[in-house]
Amino acid sequence: MEKRFESLLWSSRLLLLFGVVCCVITAATLILLGCVEVFHLLQGMFSYLITHSSDVSRDNLVLMVIEILDTFLLSSILFIFAFGLYELFISSIEESNKHQSKAFQISSIDELKAKLGKVIVMILVIKLFSYLVEIKPQNIVEILYMAIIVLLVSVSLWLGHAKK
Repeated sequence: MEKRFESLLWSSRLLLLFGVVCCVITAATLILLGCVEVFHLLQGMFSYLITHSSDVSRDNLVLMVIEILDTFLLSSILFIFAFGLYELFISSIEESNKHQSKAFQISSIDELKAKLGKVIVMILVIKLFSYLVEIKPQNIVEILYMAIIVLLVSVSLWLGHAKK
């Protein structure tokens, strides 16, 4: 009875395959969304440069680029998470050993969390940057607040990448 239960419990890890497949599908969908956003960026760039349309401004184009970066980074999180789940709970991927991609080599839950944390921090930095681009400071205090925000983000990135 105990052996049968342990066998069932061990086989239940295969349920994570649904999560892996869903993460890969979602990541691929985000890649397609990013490509569509690039197409819209090119249309906006054409409108801005060639037709001098007032519908598209430089700030709008910069925000579009930021959104594209955000989309592709979110997709990378999903790919890293899918690979990590598979490597940790299902089976080792032989292809990853051939190519030695460090982004997808995950040997522990802590390593997966660390990799995901770094990408999430970058997404937050990109989001903050998009907010800062949209803000039009009205006085010196608002400019000072923006400088403090940039300083705090810079320090947090530096601390996050500091060697132990």
